[in-house]
Amino acid sequence: MRKWKQGRVHAKIAIVGNHTTDGLEHALTFDAAKREINVEVLTTGYGQWAVQMLQSGSELDEFNGDLTVCTLDESVIYQHLQTNDWSVETIDKALRTAIVEINHIIKTFAYRNKGAIVLHTIPLPLADLKSIIGYREKQIVASLWKKFNCHLLELHTTLPNVITLDFDVLTQGAAQTRDERMRHFGSMSYSVGAWHCLSTEIVSIVAAQKGLTKKVLALDLDQTLWGGVIGDDGEKGIALSDTFPGNQYKTFQKYIYRLHVQGVLLTIASKNDWNNVKNVFIENEHMILKEEDFIQIFCHWNPKTDSLRKMANQLNLGLDSFVFADDNPFERQLMKEELPDVTVLPIGKDPSHYVMELLDIGWFHTIALTNEDRKRSQKYKQLVKHEELKEASTSIEEYLEQLQMVLRWSRLEEHHISRVTQLSQRTNQFNLTTERLTEAEVTRTMDMSVAESIYTFGLEDRFGDNGLVGYFHISEEGKHWRIRNVVMSCRVFKRQVEAQALHLLIEQARAKGVQTISGTYRQTSKNGLVASFYEEHAFYRQGDEWMYSCKDPLPKVPWIKQQLSDERVNV
Repeated sequence: MRKWKQGRVHAKIAIVGNHTTDGLEHALTFDAAKREINVEVLTTGYGQWAVQMLQSGSELDEFNGDLTVCTLDESVIYQHLQTNDWSVETIDKALRTAIVEINHIIKTFAYRNKGAIVLHTIPLPLADLKSIIGYREKQIVASLWKKFNCHLLELHTTLPNVITLDFDVLTQGAAQTRDERMRHFGSMSYSVGAWHCLSTEIVSIVAAQKGLTKKVLALDLDQTLWGGVIGDDGEKGIALSDTFPGNQYKTFQKYIYRLHVQGVLLTIASKNDWNNVKNVFIENEHMILKEEDFIQIFCHWNPKTDSLRKMANQLNLGLDSFVFADDNPFERQLMKEELPDVTVLPIGKDPSHYVMELLDIGWFHTIALTNEDRKRSQKYKQLVKHEELKEASTSIEEYLEQLQMVLRWSRLEEHHISRVTQLSQRTNQFNLTTERLTEAEVTRTMDMSVAESIYTFGLEDRFGDNGLVGYFHISEEGKHWRIRNVVMSCRVFKRQVEAQALHLLIEQARAKGVQTISGTYRQTSKNGLVASFYEEHAFYRQGDEWMYSCKDPLPKVPWIKQQLSDERVNV
């Protein structure tokens, strides 16, 4: 077991497999350090994957990792072949037997393990395909093998904590995926290059689990979204077209737009004259990105570091939520020095590489997309309107009353599971304990035989629906409730939404005869904003916990109306 000494976030990764996995351990340690994740890696005995996953109380169980990687090679299939029988029929039978075996083993482990389980598809060895001399038979075997891998890729439909990576796609960047000499020498089925390709993706999953997913992509314009300098070349002279070299920038914009529609917030941080820039958005037919796709535009001659500070302040986001893309090495270095929390993309001089320089590390990856993601840009634009209304109001009370807020309160409903899971994994500021929940753990709280529950709250105001913005995770212990965590989106900060939600939780507890409620605050580097949450809401300190007596109701927030789900909540 090996520990890496650097990093602000700790993660436990277990590796099991049916072949030598040393190369993967080293790659994970290295790639995790680049994401400032301190990893503790467990590798079990050679070929012990099935025993470790099937046996309750195994070394794997005791380790209790955040994520378990199960890496398999073709021998898990070939062990079911009859000796020297290499026909389409026997390969088909071996594939079908192997998928049943793998499914059983993974399912057994998944039912008793709360962490994520990562598999990868198993590549068909080139020599094995070439050893079949009939082209019709080659096609049949290739098709059967792909169906086998499709079964692996579909495991998540019944086991939500399982993620299967596509080996063939993700290792395209490796010079070679196999090293035949090392396979014979040390049972190393995959090359170092293949391990690093897979490791990048695995670390991205860990980062998503730990709330390290980035939320904002701040973009330069000249030589970044188009070739040339708008101030010198004019809107007609910039390189942006369907032919080289302008097509490189157009392709880059296409991929940025794909991120945008999946919930990544786009902003502009450019030293330019907005009047010149605006004409490009209006007149150039090759612009994929439109002005309305950006939630903030800072186009002036002030330092870009100032622009990002203002963006973060207006959006209620930490600077560590930002990724900055700029072709100018001077601007990139200045950003690194003045705002070290901002992730600066290492964009080089070749725009044909921009797409992979943006996407390779997986800065914006999340475990699963939700409807909230697709509406995120619209919701943050509402936040800008909120700030404008606040500035126009004579007092904070007038501003809050004019928002016309309605809080929707309910016990967890099935269609909110993905959103609650995502809030748990991505929210860092208003997160009292930073207890990260998997989808399976969230789903478990709906079981009425379990003494746990999750109460959710959404918010609507005069500018639109903010969607589900927070939740309380409760352990029900007879006449006492323990608040395991309170999580709320940064979009609704400073409106006393959390106070009204807490009022409803206490009323819910009182209706059930609960006498006391306790809660805990666990400090992190990012949640200092909520350090006084319990104290501000009439809880008193008792040891390491905060206590509340339910004999006294918590006052309502006068400017927030409430909408209750009658079927699930009795208030």
